[in-house]
Amino acid sequence: MDFPTLLDELYAVPPGEFTATRDRWAREARDDGDRELAGRIAGLKKPPVSAWAVNLLVRERRDEVEQLLELGAAMREATASLAGPELRELGVQQHQVLDAMRVQAGRLTLAAGVRLSLDVGEKVVATLRAGMSDPAAADAVRSGTLVRPLEATGFGEVDLDGASAADSPVRPAPAAKKTHARRSVPKDELKARREERAAREAERERAEAERRERERRELEEAVGAAREELAEARDDAGTAAAELGSARRRSEDLARRQEDLQAKLAAVTEQLDAAADTLRSAERGAHGADDRVIRAQRELTHLEARLPADP
Repeated sequence: MDFPTLLDELYAVPPGEFTATRDRWAREARDDGDRELAGRIAGLKKPPVSAWAVNLLVRERRDEVEQLLELGAAMREATASLAGPELRELGVQQHQVLDAMRVQAGRLTLAAGVRLSLDVGEKVVATLRAGMSDPAAADAVRSGTLVRPLEATGFGEVDLDGASAADSPVRPAPAAKKTHARRSVPKDELKARREERAAREAERERAEAERRERERRELEEAVGAAREELAEARDDAGTAAAELGSARRRSEDLARRQEDLQAKLAAVTEQLDAAADTLRSAERGAHGADDRVIRAQRELTHLEARLPADP
């Protein structure tokens, strides 16, 4: 196993297993006769949970981390030309993205058996923000071998001294105790060990490639489903807008018809009132005429009764 591959595997190990794994690999390298590699392994520092969480994000969510770092680069380039409101909007977007990444980190570490505290989560966000603010810090984050969290100390300035295991100095491997003779490992056994480690590495890479391909397909399916849903929603919105426009026009037509009918009703009501007045006046006239007819009939009867009979 070459040193970069070993770094990648070791800094994916949870903090609680780091020291035992590092020491075991250092012993194996020493037993294989590679004292230089054993010294380099033995000198690797154990990362705190915050740095390990960022390293885990880089391994499990590399595309999202890369997009985050690219957004930081775009923000650095845009800062000189954007006005205050636009910069504030970019700041809001940055906060939202970093908060989402903190949630992702919490889920990944929890799946590995480690719960992120609020303080550690803030250090994860500070490390990612530092990576967005400085190109060299972005490379340190990309390495996935951070041994401590990062923090921007000024206008994009990030202290990177000893931040990544890739920059760790070589430490001589401890000498074997004189009281015990060093076991000589046959070349065939050394070859078998290397082949076994190479096979494990190949299997790990194959499994990782399958996992990433599976995630890519799932993401593509999710994006396709989201696009279909968006298209359907737009169609439904267009139909609803057309129906709303039609309903509004009909409502306006009915309102105008109501106004016309109300005006006609008012006119008819006025005519009915006038006709009622005329009818009442005619009824009074008719009653008066009937009374006169009765009186005239009585007078005629009375006068006829007074006439003398014919001789």
